[in-house]
Amino acid sequence: MVSHANDFDQIFQKHWAELYSFAYNVVRDKAIAEDIVQEVFIDFWNRQVVVEHPRAYLFQATRNQCAKALYNRRFDSVQVEKIVGLVPDLEDLHYEDIKTLLLDEIEKTATAVLPDRCLLIFKMRFYEQRTYKDIAQNLGITESTVENQINKALKLLKESTSYIADIPEAILFLFLFSMT
Repeated sequence: MVSHANDFDQIFQKHWAELYSFAYNVVRDKAIAEDIVQEVFIDFWNRQVVVEHPRAYLFQATRNQCAKALYNRRFDSVQVEKIVGLVPDLEDLHYEDIKTLLLDEIEKTATAVLPDRCLLIFKMRFYEQRTYKDIAQNLGITESTVENQINKALKLLKESTSYIADIPEAILFLFLFSMT
């Protein structure tokens, strides 16, 4: 239990850098990563959480906050510029053209390479914006199975699609959440 400021300070000093590094690798924005880690520690302090393994707890909280930050972030011209930098063929196109081109490519590739069940879960998640829990309940499977199928779909898409092979995971997630 973190019952004294001294204990909290030790945990903060021991884990801040690795949590920040983890958050930054996910969100690819220094300010957002710092905010996420700060919020995680503030929440940890305020709750006076009793945990046996503070590092594991803090990493899970940071992971959740990163996912929330990515979900709430809109796919905008900044991400499009990063994609254009990675895929030179897109330089002469406008934002909406690039978005349309990439969405068409993703849809064609998904239909061609994903197994039926994986494709269904992928579409429910990214086209219908359904939660893992909702998908799991609807299909009578576990949430971890949904997560595994989404990871499999993203891996297969990245391996099979020339336009998204070099796009960082975080940008790909943002793009997929802008599909609707």
